[in-house]
Amino acid sequence: MWHVFPVPGVLEIPLRGPRGEPVDFARTIASHGVAELPPNELSLEERTLVTTLPVGSSARTVRLTSADRKLCLEVVAGRVGARGRETLNATVSDMFRLDEDLSAFYELVSDDPGLDWCVLGAGRMLRAPTVFEDVVKTN
Repeated sequence: MWHVFPVPGVLEIPLRGPRGEPVDFARTIASHGVAELPPNELSLEERTLVTTLPVGSSARTVRLTSADRKLCLEVVAGRVGARGRETLNATVSDMFRLDEDLSAFYELVSDDPGLDWCVLGAGRMLRAPTVFEDVVKTN
């Protein structure tokens, strides 16, 4: 059983791209299989992703979910201060590629009856929290 410590100030991150385009949490964590690889624990039924992220010289285990078009982050192991919250916010935003503008893609597929479902926030690939982890997972 997890003991959950909410992270004030980082608990909710808007699921929006840089031009306001929606980001679908469930499709992002389930779309390419990377979220199923260790150290992640993926539950499609609960729509949660539990992972361990670097924070300074240590790491914290977090549970990621979504509600009301926001990504919700809870620390499930350890505590974090203000600097740690900023780090987790940046790491999770990068993992979900919230800085990538997919508005041109959504405009392109919006007229295609076979792909118009994508405009609801599909199309992002989850990144690992570090380049090293992405390299290891793709080899």
